[in-house]
Amino acid sequence: MTVAEPLRALIVEDSEDDLLLLLRELRRAGFAPTWVQVQTADDFRAALDGEEWDVVLSDYQMPHFSAPAALDLLQQHACDLPFIVVSGTVGEATAVDMMRAGAHDYVMKDNLSRLAEAVRREVREAHSRRDRRAAMAELDRTRELLHLAIDGSGIGIWDWQVQTGEVWASDRCAALIGYAPGDLAPARIDTWQRFVHPDDWSRKKVALQRHFEGETPSYDCEFRLRHRQGHWVWVLDRGKVVEWDNTYRPLRMSGTYTDITERRMAEAEHRRVADQMLFNSLHDALTQLPNRNFLMQRLDLALQRCRRGSLRQFAVLFLDLDHFKVINDSLGHLAGDEVLVVVAQKLRSLIRTADLAARLGGDEFVLLLEDIDTLQEPARIAERLLQELQEPLAVGGRNVFLNASIGLVMGDGAYHTPSEPLRDADIAMYRAKAQGRGRYVVFNEAMHLQALQRLQLEQELRDAIDRGELMLYYQPILHLESKEISGFEALVRWQHPDRGFISPDSFIPIAEETGLIVPLDRWVLAQATQQLALWHQRYPHCAELTVSINFSVKDLLRSDLLNELTRILAQTGLQGRHLNLEITEGTLIEDIQAMVTILQQLKHHGFTVTIDDFGTGYSSLSYLHQLPVDALKIDRSFVMAMEASHRNSDIVETIITLSNRLGLAAIAEGVETQAQLCHLHRLGCELGQGYWFARPLPAADAETLLMLASTPTSH
Repeated sequence: MTVAEPLRALIVEDSEDDLLLLLRELRRAGFAPTWVQVQTADDFRAALDGEEWDVVLSDYQMPHFSAPAALDLLQQHACDLPFIVVSGTVGEATAVDMMRAGAHDYVMKDNLSRLAEAVRREVREAHSRRDRRAAMAELDRTRELLHLAIDGSGIGIWDWQVQTGEVWASDRCAALIGYAPGDLAPARIDTWQRFVHPDDWSRKKVALQRHFEGETPSYDCEFRLRHRQGHWVWVLDRGKVVEWDNTYRPLRMSGTYTDITERRMAEAEHRRVADQMLFNSLHDALTQLPNRNFLMQRLDLALQRCRRGSLRQFAVLFLDLDHFKVINDSLGHLAGDEVLVVVAQKLRSLIRTADLAARLGGDEFVLLLEDIDTLQEPARIAERLLQELQEPLAVGGRNVFLNASIGLVMGDGAYHTPSEPLRDADIAMYRAKAQGRGRYVVFNEAMHLQALQRLQLEQELRDAIDRGELMLYYQPILHLESKEISGFEALVRWQHPDRGFISPDSFIPIAEETGLIVPLDRWVLAQATQQLALWHQRYPHCAELTVSINFSVKDLLRSDLLNELTRILAQTGLQGRHLNLEITEGTLIEDIQAMVTILQQLKHHGFTVTIDDFGTGYSSLSYLHQLPVDALKIDRSFVMAMEASHRNSDIVETIITLSNRLGLAAIAEGVETQAQLCHLHRLGCELGQGYWFARPLPAADAETLLMLASTPTSH
């Protein structure tokens, strides 16, 4: 059972009901809150002075107090506390002002599901800031002490009558090992030699002997002396024979003792840091597993052994967690990290000490199994791993169920570089995903051939854009009430000269992965807007006809996007409202703040924006109200399954209700039956598209629909 996380919350709230809702949400998320409720500035100031807090949760406006006033008092108090506005009345502009003023986040009271995540994140970051400040203070104190030590250090001087053994040493020599000047007098060489560390004595003796025999111009040795209090002091002992007898034997030698304990400790720390840096360069910081660099080195060694004639093989298992993004999006990245650590532990437990488990990054792991006789050995490990991963994991107070796709390849001397078996295991892993996930697939050459064919398709797609093999089809979008055409969605099709019709599902993902989506979408934009302008000219009654174009995240991030869009409007005579940009839900929330800025610029120029495939990705309502969009397009998977599943019907109704509440249009795609049309109409959906109305059509056939729409109906 997960232990509740203590939380000291200072709550600025005048509503007892809202207070109870806040506390209930915090407890539900695993917190054990202790709190004080305040409603005035005096009470808030007294609470700050009287106790320590983890977070401040503040309503925006109350009869005698407000969130801006509370934030101002908190900043005057000079304590680093997360300040989160929790309100039902704050608008977007007000929320932005609060964030600029120093608030850390804001949560709407009608969407408290974000509260726990926001609190946990901001409290964690506040603790990190405090730890950093404490570390810096400690570092400053250490530096001050170090300067004092350096300023107070000195060098001890000694003089040794080599043949009689008598030694004179300055007071500093005795002080180095904790003795007063008179404690070691009268001193002889053996008096000092008994303080030398036993492990260092032979090295000191050799250094002296080499100098006495003329092999070195001076004597230089580092060793340890036992301090009076029992610890060891490192010294640098330097000296030189200054008098010789007639037979060229040393008579007198002079030198110095320098305390180098701090330097030796610093060198030891430097070695430790260097070792740690080397470890870090070869290991993953989160899981402590070997990383890609380490893996590639081990793969190279395995290949070298195979080339030297070893009859035994090695195996590479490439593992990717299925739908891991769902865990990050639903439970948070901390929970996701915890899952990755547990997976790493499971991998370690399944392999021998001579084998290697590595993390490549994200949710990708690799096992390198060496000295393998048959395929059955790594296959058994893959099966055990899949079984282990299906056991529920307790993360964040919830049971998390995992699955994985594994690609397996047997390696031998036929491979030339370490990247080749890794590549083939990766290909097999993606084949496992394509076959339904939660399984392993053994690589064969046919898979490599298919990968090469995919590469060939990529090159042909590049040429297709230049050779004009692509064409646009148009699917009408209709008002469900009047059945009038509102606009068309422009859909790209590829008519290959040799392969014939190639499905968009085959080439659009390749375009997105390779960046070809940008020139492809540019072509679609130019063609679709030219066609729409032509229809406006031919059919004046369709002056408000629109065209919808799918945009990728790469399109949105182009620096010249607005310039190109405004140039197209100028060339075609269209207005911004005639062009609707469809952007997938996942694209929008990858970087919410950047997307808000980009969409605001598009809205300023009159363009309309639709969230495409709504409901299939991670939908955060707190993000949704920030986004300046015009419509939600309900994914076809929900629409087509409405009749078969009451759950899907409820999802569609929820999306339509949400769009109405937010003042957005709702567009249903995939309408294929009269029953679906009637049901959507009853739910208040405004627009729809699908085979019930028309399939995607070439421009000429789409124009026929406009001609029919312009022909008066006889009665």
